[in-house]
Amino acid sequence: MATTYKDLIQIIITREAGIIGPEKTVEIAYKAGINVDNTGQVTNSHLTIDDLERLAEELYNAYGNVTLIGCKVAVMRAARAGNLELPPILK
Repeated sequence: MATTYKDLIQIIITREAGIIGPEKTVEIAYKAGINVDNTGQVTNSHLTIDDLERLAEELYNAYGNVTLIGCKVAVMRAARAGNLELPPILK
């Protein structure tokens, strides 16, 4: 199965839940227009690079660069494996 932007967003949601907590992560996801269920799974379909960028920007604006550092390597690896472009904030 090919890697999608939803997969990259799920990586961020999962990792951030461990860094800033699940409630704060869900709050940030909602601000970015991403729906997350009570188990931490992203429920949107057809997410794009724009959705990924919005999520990363919301996290950065709320909690700074430290939150992004915790997920960048995993997201970069998954994006490379899926041949997906990353927004500048995640490069």
